[in-house]
Amino acid sequence: MTPIVIRQDRVNLMKKSTEDLVREIDELKSELRQMKEIVGMLFNMVVESETDDEDDVLAFPELGSGETPRFNT
Repeated sequence: MTPIVIRQDRVNLMKKSTEDLVREIDELKSELRQMKEIVGMLFNMVVESETDDEDDVLAFPELGSGETPRFNT
């Protein structure tokens, strides 16, 4: 059985590639955290907006009763 010979330049190339991949993974994790924060803020804005809309309708009866219209069938 012949031993596997790996040239040193290939080892250095693989090591560098691994370091680059680790760095890129860390950057992607950071971007993912930022996106989660943005989605959370947008979700809160939508929920607050819906709550404000409901308050407006209840405060001004002329805007509607807040009930869903039903069609006669």
